[in-house]
Amino acid sequence: MREFDLRKYQRRNPEHLDDLSRHFRHAVVIPVYNELAHFGATEYSIRQALKEVKENIAVIAVINYPAGTDKTESEKLLNLIRSGVFPGVIPLYLPEFTGGVGGARKAGMDAFINTLNAGDMEKSVIFSLDADTVVEKEYFVKVLPEALKGGAVSIGFSHQQAADREHQQAIDRYEAYLLRYVEKLRYAGSPYAFASIGSAFAVRCDAYVRSGGMKVRDAGEDFYFLQAVAKVGGVRILPEKLVHPSPRISTRVPFGTGPAMAALLRKEALNEIPDGAFEVLKKVLANADDEHLETPEKFLFTLPAAAGEFFLKERFPASWRKVLVNLPDRPHARQAAFHLWFDGLKTLRFLHFLNGFSEKL
Repeated sequence: MREFDLRKYQRRNPEHLDDLSRHFRHAVVIPVYNELAHFGATEYSIRQALKEVKENIAVIAVINYPAGTDKTESEKLLNLIRSGVFPGVIPLYLPEFTGGVGGARKAGMDAFINTLNAGDMEKSVIFSLDADTVVEKEYFVKVLPEALKGGAVSIGFSHQQAADREHQQAIDRYEAYLLRYVEKLRYAGSPYAFASIGSAFAVRCDAYVRSGGMKVRDAGEDFYFLQAVAKVGGVRILPEKLVHPSPRISTRVPFGTGPAMAALLRKEALNEIPDGAFEVLKKVLANADDEHLETPEKFLFTLPAAAGEFFLKERFPASWRKVLVNLPDRPHARQAAFHLWFDGLKTLRFLHFLNGFSEKL
């Protein structure tokens, strides 16, 4: 990576952490908000996994709490870390924080990025975990070599055991729902066929910077971040289940595991996209080659009627003409540009459009 590009990112994202001043090659970043009861198990699993590698890996706990909430638990965990109860953990304390889990994740990741030089970027990896997640002892051994290949790695996961049968059935259903969506995307030929779980990915540092860094949103920040990384470095799948997120109910974000669990326990159905929509998607992606993408009209002519309606609604003809003007004359350039335009978000919106779902995306 060019020194200029790294320094530009660091100036715009100047998060700093004094305890990172000594050089670490890699970092684990863990947002922590009211996780005192769970952090010990997370930290223990990380410590066991670190014993399996010789790499110098920082463990950064981004302890935060929103303004107006009780800070007792956050301060207690901060004091426990500072007193050495969790050896090797480096705390980044963000009191009255407004950025949510995405902002906390970003703060820890940026703090690590700001210790690196341009020559480090292709040799360094950030591992993303949550404070109620545990990992297998082979976690670093298996994930690190994959992440060092470039871009990001979406890591296989299975949720921890729930407290009772009803909760276990709910988390089993939700996990299967997530995996079905990814499998159907893969069947359709989408380059965005990967799970976007905040506690189950790792990213090489040059891809982190080139993608613009972690996103800060009310929810879905991991989806948007990995989509951005996919465009600059790709996202590979490591299917082995090395990460075990919590099956807990949560109301902190409007969608994700917590709200889905709450809905399932209320006996509500999840919005499952029918197989027929993925068959249409497969036809669209099969025709997205250099020949058919020569003009927007030529591509639209190949599409089923419902798919064509979506592309017109998204103003594809005008957008694609602008893309074509700036494309280099080389094989597969149009196809690659199409997948930048028809990204993971547009794919999801397309599938929802075919099925009349009303969510705003």
